[in-house]
Amino acid sequence: MLKPKYIFLLAGFLGWINYLVQLFKCKKSMNQTQNQMNKLLLYYQILNMWLEMKQKGKSAVTYLEKKGVKRIAIYGMKELGERFFEEIKNTDIEVAYIIDKNPGEVIGDFQVISPEQNLPQVDAIVVTAEYYFKEIVCQISKKVNCPIYSLNAVLGNSFGRNL
Repeated sequence: MLKPKYIFLLAGFLGWINYLVQLFKCKKSMNQTQNQMNKLLLYYQILNMWLEMKQKGKSAVTYLEKKGVKRIAIYGMKELGERFFEEIKNTDIEVAYIIDKNPGEVIGDFQVISPEQNLPQVDAIVVTAEYYFKEIVCQISKKVNCPIYSLNAVLGNSFGRNL
């Protein structure tokens, strides 16, 4: 049978272990919340610049047209991807296909390809998942022989400034 002082020490030790586990969970949750806030702030800044650009009569495709881009793929078909697709669908720039890590969730009348698949040749890829741009470039740059632009770069260069 354990002596009371050992039971007390064991209970204290287990209490500290529980405290550290809860602290770790809390810190992880706070990091996830901070990342989500950073992502939303970046998207807000992009949308604000885009709205200002539209109010001044500028187009999101100006930069791509200056680069001689005729066929693109759009990476990411969430909110920003949908807005960008709508912006360019009635221009001289053709959207050849969409790249999305969840192709089954993308609804529309266009070809959707997973980033793990072979990516057909286009003049450029525009990544609308801005927060993950660096990771996406690392993932797909070896699969294509064309420039990969962030949506921020396309908008900023069309408007004359970047975030």
